[in-house]
Amino acid sequence: MSLHKKKLFADFESNHIMMIFPYMHRNKSYYKELCNIYLSLNKIFLESNIKQTIVLSKNHKSAVPTIFDHSSVTKLYYDCNDIWVRDYMPKIYLCGDKKNMIRYSFNAYGEKYSYIADNNFKNIVNYPSSEINLDGFVLEGGNLEFSESGIIITNIACIKKNNKKNTIDIETELNKISTQLQVSELFTIDLPEIIGDDTNGHIDNYIRFIQNDTIVYFASKDKSYCNYDVARKLEKQVEVIINSSTLIKKAIPIYHSKIDELVINKKIHPYSKLNFITAKDLFIFPCIYKNKDSVELDIESLDLKSKVYVINSEASLIEYGGLHCLSANI
Repeated sequence: MSLHKKKLFADFESNHIMMIFPYMHRNKSYYKELCNIYLSLNKIFLESNIKQTIVLSKNHKSAVPTIFDHSSVTKLYYDCNDIWVRDYMPKIYLCGDKKNMIRYSFNAYGEKYSYIADNNFKNIVNYPSSEINLDGFVLEGGNLEFSESGIIITNIACIKKNNKKNTIDIETELNKISTQLQVSELFTIDLPEIIGDDTNGHIDNYIRFIQNDTIVYFASKDKSYCNYDVARKLEKQVEVIINSSTLIKKAIPIYHSKIDELVINKKIHPYSKLNFITAKDLFIFPCIYKNKDSVELDIESLDLKSKVYVINSEASLIEYGGLHCLSANI
């Protein structure tokens, strides 16, 4: 056992965000709108003294706006398959005052897309990774929610689909992580994805920590809402977590209704208010064009003691992901 106490690295502890500039989508009709999300995030991070690492293509350096030419922005050159760095960047834990990686394999949500470059991305980042190596076991950072006090929450349904393994084998791997990291509590939900989500049900659309003892969760009272049934199932599973945990004291619902459906050409895209970015003293919530006012009301009810922003994330949703998905706390 290490002489240094190991500790999970919660998003809200971080003062450094990594993003992949969306050069691989430059031929998409919504590329400009997608870039605007990155420009908005960059501006917020600069205002909030959050460091940034922006990953750029070796062949498309000129495509990056000069706003990223700042002393607090590090540029890294690597050709990724896609922008969803949250999922293929290894999760971080602290050992003493040093950051370490939890290595695992990435296969683009059950080999739905090209992924070899993204899976190899972990080999170019500068964190030690010798202790906890789960290469061969498929995980994604967007399906691992950590608290500073040592809690992990994940959706086991997603892990089963992406690994094609049974529950017992998956629980063995998760318990291995828990033991090596001296995890206080490990909780799993078992739910399908919200409509339009091709990650098979990442936890970051369902449950997030806003404080060490407080979670928020995806909820709905609107029977006409497309994800009403899954929200009600989640509510029951959250009750189990709260009743079982000695560390989580509060669970706050964030309600979704018909106004939160992003429908384009009769296709529903995977919008969740839970897919927010948080870092030290900062929250950035996603909205769509028609629900910004309701998102702002939701945030007010949370009484967050941090800077809070709301930005339109429609272009990322059309690309099948959200704000949390396109960023990684490092």
